[in-house]
Amino acid sequence: MRGLRETRKLWAVLAAVSVLGVGCREDETPDNPAPVEPPITTPTHTWSWVDFPNTQCDEGTPTGLGVNLSESKNLVIFFNGGGACWDARTCLEQNTSSHGPFTKTQFDQLAPRISTGNIFDRALANNPYKDWNHFFIPYCTGDLHIGNADNVYTSGSVSVTFHHKGRPNAEAFLARIASTVPEPEQVVVTGSSAGGYGAVLNYALVRSHFPTAKVFLLDDSGPMLKSNAIPAPLRAAWANAWKYDAVMNDIDPAVKDDFSAIHPALSRKFPEDRMALLSSTQDQVIRGYMGLTPDLFQAALLELSSSVLDPLAHTRAFIVPGQSHTMLLNPGGYSAQGVPLLEWINQMHTADDATWKTLRP
Repeated sequence: MRGLRETRKLWAVLAAVSVLGVGCREDETPDNPAPVEPPITTPTHTWSWVDFPNTQCDEGTPTGLGVNLSESKNLVIFFNGGGACWDARTCLEQNTSSHGPFTKTQFDQLAPRISTGNIFDRALANNPYKDWNHFFIPYCTGDLHIGNADNVYTSGSVSVTFHHKGRPNAEAFLARIASTVPEPEQVVVTGSSAGGYGAVLNYALVRSHFPTAKVFLLDDSGPMLKSNAIPAPLRAAWANAWKYDAVMNDIDPAVKDDFSAIHPALSRKFPEDRMALLSSTQDQVIRGYMGLTPDLFQAALLELSSSVLDPLAHTRAFIVPGQSHTMLLNPGGYSAQGVPLLEWINQMHTADDATWKTLRP
């Protein structure tokens, strides 16, 4: 598709002019906008790493973006997972989240694993995304990709400054993704585990960059459980550590007290968008973070599905029995009520609402 290559070249020229300062003024206003972000130009059908000096991992180093471009007008935006931390105990002592640095070195070690047997596999049969542009957002901030805070955590004689900068990082990445594929036809916003939460919580931000596209949400193992199923003290600790009130308020202030309120809020904002949750009934990782027993987690998950997701016109769940955690990096290993996961995801993109339905034990 020669047109897409030419569009990227045009954006590159415009970006170069902006970077050089030609025609730019210091008193930028809505009538005199900031310089456009340069599009990413990398070899097609090959994973490449792009440094972003304006981003930050928890220990202060910049990170970047994994990119695998194609000639498609569609794109996958994937938020990577890796736990979460919010105080000295979780960030310093127990290390319950992935820490920085996350640079080309770390990505090159990961790239072979994300290239085979999953939604990034361009040779995988029945993969709806095999021809799409792929963008891999790393995770090294411990904040579900929505924090914007610098905190000093102290354990004994050790004090460490932690940079929970998931949201500013996402904003930086999305600005260049939007320049790289400026007018996509379809966008899927997805992620696994902490990245599943990141996909949901950053969905409106992604949507603001692609107002005319057909956009989908595919949350893998990031259930936004109702009310105190995510204990109130835990939510308060997250809010205090990550300073995410601005993100929540922009979606709907009700989400701060009940994470599940995000689903009807997003449905009101984007009434034609299809949104999906993938989860096992007793996900051992997520219930561990929530401090829930297997039975309590299962009850909360099924309650979320039946009372919050199912009543929405275009939101569905794919729930399998057991304690497994995440599905998208091995989609061939999962089916619900005899329907393979990839078939169900294809239905999300192509079938009518009666055919694409919630599946659970």
